[in-house]
Amino acid sequence: MSNHLKGLLIAFFGVLVLTPEGILVKLADSDSFTILFWRGIFFALSILIILFISYRSRAFNEIKSIGKEGILIGCLTGLGGATFILAIHYTTLAKTLVIISASPLMVALVSFFLLKEKPKLFTWLAMVVVFFGIYIVMSGDTSGLNLKGSLLALASVTTGGFSFTLLRKYKEVNMVPAMAINGLFITTVGLLFAESLVLTSQAMTFIIISSILVAISFTLITIAPQYIPAPEVAIFFPMGTVIGTLLAWLILKEELSNNAIFGGVVVILTLFIHSIYSARQSKN
Repeated sequence: MSNHLKGLLIAFFGVLVLTPEGILVKLADSDSFTILFWRGIFFALSILIILFISYRSRAFNEIKSIGKEGILIGCLTGLGGATFILAIHYTTLAKTLVIISASPLMVALVSFFLLKEKPKLFTWLAMVVVFFGIYIVMSGDTSGLNLKGSLLALASVTTGGFSFTLLRKYKEVNMVPAMAINGLFITTVGLLFAESLVLTSQAMTFIIISSILVAISFTLITIAPQYIPAPEVAIFFPMGTVIGTLLAWLILKEELSNNAIFGGVVVILTLFIHSIYSARQSKN
């Protein structure tokens, strides 16, 4: 198997494994901050287990090597994870996923300001279309809580833009251990604001499964760029949005407004076209 095919498969399964996360959190049907507390613990433990299986005696050195930059990245990704969990409690999972799917373009925008990387004209055009699509999705929010959820999703994707830009800046360092900091950050947020830390056995099962899947997904998505260019990894993110939205419709029976459907189609199609174009440009 060639390295290129290996990278494509790793990216594909990384995104595929992530798709049930929102469904599982919704099915837990518990207080958001209580979920954050337990999800953070099990996510951090899962990352540490993966590290010790992968690096054995070198695992502690890998953890130490992330430095202050890794701690910052861990906190930023933790903030993104916390706002994502809160978002899907205030609005539909499908709407949240559509907004979150703009992550690759948000990374490009943040990189323009932080790293002075100038996006190509095609990327600028894609940004305009995607953010217009997100505006259409959010314009269908008629209740305060629904709008609050969409704004939290927007905060999550913005935070993700900063964290992934820093991941690119420090790409020579293995930042998988920083995801354990992510988990600890989420747990701290949950501990500070949760009224109770008690979950039913069924809710706990959903959260444990979700945490393990996210840990595996983040590890695979972090490894994939070692084999293929980042734009080729990004191709699979719109796929995750489509699958996640379909699961929300089939399992949670979520009904979408016409605005959400139209805006979602605009966003996902634009991301697919942009990802394929970027992948071809990277090969050239």
